[in-house]
Amino acid sequence: MISRRPRPFATVVASILMLTGAALWALDAFPTLQASSRLTALVSSFTPYGIVAWALAAVILLISARGTGRLVSLLAFAGMFVHAGILLPYFQTSYLAPPGTQPTVKMIMLNMHYGHADLDQLWSRVEAEKPDVVVLTEFTEQSAEILADPRWQAMLPYHLGTTGRSSDRDQFGDASGTQVLSRTPLTQLGQASGTQNANLAVQVTTGQRSLVLIAAHPVNPVRGNLDGWLTEGAILSDFVAGYTPGPVVVAGDLNSVPEHLTIHNLVARTGLHQTTQGWQPSYPADRMVPLITIDQVLASDQFTTVRVARFRVANTDHLGSVVELAQS
Repeated sequence: MISRRPRPFATVVASILMLTGAALWALDAFPTLQASSRLTALVSSFTPYGIVAWALAAVILLISARGTGRLVSLLAFAGMFVHAGILLPYFQTSYLAPPGTQPTVKMIMLNMHYGHADLDQLWSRVEAEKPDVVVLTEFTEQSAEILADPRWQAMLPYHLGTTGRSSDRDQFGDASGTQVLSRTPLTQLGQASGTQNANLAVQVTTGQRSLVLIAAHPVNPVRGNLDGWLTEGAILSDFVAGYTPGPVVVAGDLNSVPEHLTIHNLVARTGLHQTTQGWQPSYPADRMVPLITIDQVLASDQFTTVRVARFRVANTDHLGSVVELAQS
């Protein structure tokens, strides 16, 4: 059998891809590395995609070599197999509700993109889903008309939160506003201090069950730089921990993916779990296929997941979410 090593150019390309995959794996395996720089924090948003780098390297090595020379591709296949472990939490079933379980709370959440989200499209989704609670981040004066809209008032007559200033700019408008709308009365329990955007804790009662809902929107590493991102992540963890171990749900634009250090710390501190069902990226939704999952719902052990679905609304860079949970 003829044996030929991979061509030099192919070897270089495959090596770069494998190094990329290894670096992304390391950022997930050792999340404290993410705190080394803002760039590292941003790159860490894409750690699951390291599996693509390993796969491309394996294909290149297979194509460019002959005979036993192809054995070198086994290294890339091994890296791809190990890296696939990053995706396993997206498909864990520990907190999935048994088939046929009826939800005790249904919520919708959406980042309004500085209030520019299309309100008619959002209402169409709300009308179709009939949620118990709606969480809206980046809520501005441009969005505030829904609070006086008879349709919204009839379905969701109660609301608590803050409203940001209106802005004509798509980038870096006022992201501070966060609103919670509900079918049933809300009680505001607190608001995190020291954050650029409002992070609210409210008590919600649906049927005979009560829960603490935290509408969250910590700053991202771009606007807050590395220190602000880490600091607000810690503030949110402390804030949420103040309401555990009772039934708690955290919902909103967390500006971190599940692999980020900030989410690792939040989960370790509070014991909450992801409600995501499978691979469901939510951002960016306005220019391309969504790539990363920063719009999340985390819940305490009292909750199992019945359904999670994404939906599009024009003029916002986030997908909206419909989340149905069953509370024990």
